[in-house]
Amino acid sequence: MNAGENLAAPPATIGLIGGRGLMGSMFRRLFESDGQGVRVAGPSDDPGYGGLVAESDVIIVTVPITETVGVIQRIAPLLRPEQLLSDFTSIKAEPVAAMLKTAARVIGCHPLFGPMPNPAGQNVVLCPSRPGHFLGWYRTFFQRHGMAVVEMEPEAHDDAMAFIQGLTHFINIVFARTLQTRKADLERILRVCSPVYRVLFAILCRILSGDAHLYGQIQVSNRKNLPVLRDFLANSHEFFDQVQASAWEDVYGFFNEAAGFLGDYKKIARAESDFLIEQMTRYLQQRRPGDDGFGGAN
Repeated sequence: MNAGENLAAPPATIGLIGGRGLMGSMFRRLFESDGQGVRVAGPSDDPGYGGLVAESDVIIVTVPITETVGVIQRIAPLLRPEQLLSDFTSIKAEPVAAMLKTAARVIGCHPLFGPMPNPAGQNVVLCPSRPGHFLGWYRTFFQRHGMAVVEMEPEAHDDAMAFIQGLTHFINIVFARTLQTRKADLERILRVCSPVYRVLFAILCRILSGDAHLYGQIQVSNRKNLPVLRDFLANSHEFFDQVQASAWEDVYGFFNEAAGFLGDYKKIARAESDFLIEQMTRYLQQRRPGDDGFGGAN
């Protein structure tokens, strides 16, 4: 921690632009529980957000990705050097660059989770690009509520998200689309799935239960996704050609090279997945007929 980070008193008022959504409402509750006053505004009740900006020590933009930079540019002339400007966007390079063009202090922020009753145990990325004295307070706020804070440069964040969100979401969206195009009998598939594959289907459906606008914007807005997805498609074609040709040694080699890159992390991840499988096994054993959503027994 740099000298002077915690010298200033916590901000008295937080302004949430677009804070009436589920994420904004969750963070409003958390800020208020810490004793901060919170102002929430959308364009219908504060055109131009002039009132909110004038009365807030910290302004956080929590609107859809496609609207974030536009909102930042709209409020830029209103911001003062003693204020903090932040955002909750899933990409960081473009919003942070826009925020740095204002007079305010700047900390980009990405909570890596959706709305939930208690975010303890979740991860938050901070990009302290011009933080001033606000960094200590902001970091401590998340940690006080049980969240793990990781500080990164905006470009490094977007590079990581290309794998964590871009590639992972892409694979699951295309997986679900393939179930559709192949007219898969989902009920029959799930009845023969062992718990490990039920975990995979659970993650698949967790993503596909989300908002198409949010997931679509995450795909398109982070341009770091494109080279990652391009490599994924190229590797998919290479592996498909090996499988189609029954090129056994090539298939084995492809697998072993990929596994080798993961190194010792495989041991850690194996233990983590064992825990998930054990939990899924218990859950499935406790289910009643019809709980699978198909009206019959598993």
